[in-house]
Amino acid sequence: MNTATIDNIRLQVNTKLDPKNKSKLGQFMTPSVIADYMASLFDKGASKVKLLDCGAGIGSLSISAIKALKDITLVDLWEIDPIMQEQLEKNMQAVAVPFSIHAQDFIFGAVENICSGKGERYTHAIINPPYKKISSSSEHRKELRKAGVETVNLYSAFLALTILLLEKDGQAVAIIPRSFCNGPYYKPFRELILKDCSIDHIHVFESRNKAFQDDDVLQENIIIKVVKGKKQGDVEISQSND
Repeated sequence: MNTATIDNIRLQVNTKLDPKNKSKLGQFMTPSVIADYMASLFDKGASKVKLLDCGAGIGSLSISAIKALKDITLVDLWEIDPIMQEQLEKNMQAVAVPFSIHAQDFIFGAVENICSGKGERYTHAIINPPYKKISSSSEHRKELRKAGVETVNLYSAFLALTILLLEKDGQAVAIIPRSFCNGPYYKPFRELILKDCSIDHIHVFESRNKAFQDDDVLQENIIIKVVKGKKQGDVEISQSND
């Protein structure tokens, strides 16, 4: 499945989504050029890949990762939107790898796996998590605390849980807002990243409105690659205009 096909599907599905629901769920689908770039950041030559994609949408990120990584033993995709799920199923069948679609809230499912010590652990993760604040009294915050995660936004919650679900030396590549970089609200999240992972690569966008221009998103995003259990070394920094 080529880049142009995936992008056409993404744009068609986007028109079917309820704008109110998109806002509620923090949905912004990833353009294929960004998905392919994110997948290119994974170390080459991996074998027996177990891939996680939470908030999978129509599977753009997973498809790019499958092309880049080759030796896929399983792909776990989490997506709660029924419109997305339908297209996600079709797209994953087209790439012919073993996959499972979890039609439930990733936070609740991941916390259950982490706290029970059961469920899958992953060698790779590629994610574009939802962007939405979560209040201190919400069910999501209460659930996250069971896994020792304290944070204020769905995007940082998804990445924190993803890190906890990685095997040692597991790699995660995520496109997220850069708001976690400063301020006291995200300090526990920063501490989790720096304690459990090395940061290998950060990609910055010079423009605030190009990464998700189809959704008119004005957000300072970065792409970050982390490796679990690796000693922190030099960080590669790259940038682009769009």
